[in-house]
Amino acid sequence: MVKQVELNLSTPLKAEADPTIKPIPLEPALATAALTLHGDFYRQLQSKANHHIFWHPITQFVLTSTLCGFAYYTYSELIEISDSIPEFLFLAWNNKYLVSSFFPVIIFLIGTIGIISFLVTDEFRVVSDSLTDDATMSKIFRFPLRIYANYDENDKSQNSLAFIESASQSTELIEYRESPIAIVTVIPLPDKSTSEVFYARITGLHVRKVYAKAGLQNELMEIAKLKAKSLCSRYVADNKIKTKSMRIVLLAEGYTTDSIMTKIFKENNFKALESTTNVNPFSDKQSADTILKLIPVSFLMKIFGIYRVTYELELESTIEDVPKKNSKTTARKRKN
Repeated sequence: MVKQVELNLSTPLKAEADPTIKPIPLEPALATAALTLHGDFYRQLQSKANHHIFWHPITQFVLTSTLCGFAYYTYSELIEISDSIPEFLFLAWNNKYLVSSFFPVIIFLIGTIGIISFLVTDEFRVVSDSLTDDATMSKIFRFPLRIYANYDENDKSQNSLAFIESASQSTELIEYRESPIAIVTVIPLPDKSTSEVFYARITGLHVRKVYAKAGLQNELMEIAKLKAKSLCSRYVADNKIKTKSMRIVLLAEGYTTDSIMTKIFKENNFKALESTTNVNPFSDKQSADTILKLIPVSFLMKIFGIYRVTYELELESTIEDVPKKNSKTTARKRKN
């Protein structure tokens, strides 16, 4: 196995390292880092979804109304005997029993919201954990990363070199202080593509949390568009399609709890196609989890407005000449 570049998301970057920000293509030594960044995306989504649920108007209404109702019930006698607001506040504050009676209610409310939030957003953790499966990695990168990471540097055969070149075309990372901090992956969809339309999908676009507000997502989106055009040229060359231009449909997955990416999709004129409570883009199977065996998690997601949204963007591409390669891993167009 090729020695992997270490990436620990919980430790700061090296202060003495070169502060240059630069894009770097995927290579075998970055396989683990690439998977770590993609997995961190869903961990961050889980955190954002928890925040979204807690501050949702329904949650705040339940909290406020319950506490107000309990306060009125608890202090109703003090309200009746008090002649003024200052007198009521004095009596209420000095009655330690009444003040301490709020703690069990607050703990119960916060605990209930926490359990519901965990059960709802745990779907994102499941997605993150599933990224180590070969089947899921193949849907993200088109191949299992362990095969890529185990590339023999001494193998100079034409097929091996062609595989490495093809694998590196879909993924780009951004390096800062000698550490990958962002990633974008775009793969072709040959089964959907025809001689007139080329389909590609952004299977991952992520920036480390500490740099999430630095605007790198915009740069990654531009890289994704360029990669879609490059993959289109390769598709045309591999399938010997005689054309000088091709319409490209770039698909992407977004989440209603991810305000940064939702804004970027809108700014880049992506069009929302459909939304679903199945937050796993790599599985068509809807989670069957329930709360107390009564309330489906998917129902709670609808209540709190947690959806995965499929976007598309149409691009026009001028086909560029692509160097010929002798590889068996080329994309093939769909048979009409």
